[in-house]
Amino acid sequence: MEEKKEKKRRLSKRIIALIVAAAFIAVLGFTALGFFIGYWAADASAYIWTPSYEKLDESRLREIYFKQELNDEDYQILFEQTGLTKLGIQRAKANPTGWARVLRIQESYFTKRGIVHQEYVPLVCTDLIDGQNAENIFLERGDIIITSSTHFSGFRIGHSAIVTNGPAEIVFQSNQVGTANGYSSVGKMFDNRINFMVLRIKPEYFSENKVDDESYRDNLNRATSFIEHELYDIPYSVFTGVFTQKDSTAATSCSHLLWYGFNHFDDANGGKFNLDLDSNGRLLVVPKDISRSPYVELVQTFGFDPDKMYE
Repeated sequence: MEEKKEKKRRLSKRIIALIVAAAFIAVLGFTALGFFIGYWAADASAYIWTPSYEKLDESRLREIYFKQELNDEDYQILFEQTGLTKLGIQRAKANPTGWARVLRIQESYFTKRGIVHQEYVPLVCTDLIDGQNAENIFLERGDIIITSSTHFSGFRIGHSAIVTNGPAEIVFQSNQVGTANGYSSVGKMFDNRINFMVLRIKPEYFSENKVDDESYRDNLNRATSFIEHELYDIPYSVFTGVFTQKDSTAATSCSHLLWYGFNHFDDANGGKFNLDLDSNGRLLVVPKDISRSPYVELVQTFGFDPDKMYE
């Protein structure tokens, strides 16, 4: 009798163990399925926003662009035609080849394009332009460039970098697992993506006199140099700020690199500037957080819906 009871107990334990194992496998399976469904949905919903309104002809655009003084309405029309804000237009007008660049940007802004989905590790994909790269405005040292083109499953984690050499269009970045921080080109990392935005720090938050003056440029250069020197060759980790301290540089990510640099560099007086670009203040900093920071302003947008930007 006791022997039969013991056998039943053993059988019950085995059944329970099998049920638990089956439940665990089922949870893993459903979780994996959910990630893959999210991945496929993100691929299917990827798009490059282009205007649905009329593209102005060259003569009309020229008439507006070359006015001696542009008003707010003029700048709004130019933005709708190119994705360039007042800042972007001013950069163009300050350059001898600016008008030709604006025309190329307008053409790029209105051109409808296909999308190539490039998977580089399981469940992580970057959505690229199928064909010729988009056109960006003249870049300046300290500019921030952001794209939402990379997604993990259904989450658009995006990518970001800081411009270190504007004329050469070189950025410093933290890119992906298995790599360390370093340099790349704008054409390789942003102009070939389904969208990007060029941002800059607002002068009123980044200069001693609250205007766009020499101290603003000095601080931009100091912050950029700090990022280049202090964060060079540090390994990438997508969980920086979660499994490591947010203030640590044991590992970094594309957006953490920007947050840390602008938050920790020394100003001309030797003090920390403490500009916190993380708009929601959480442990994990992502490109969307920086794009929504009140301390940055838009220079150019491509591929983003201007009414929604980085949702």
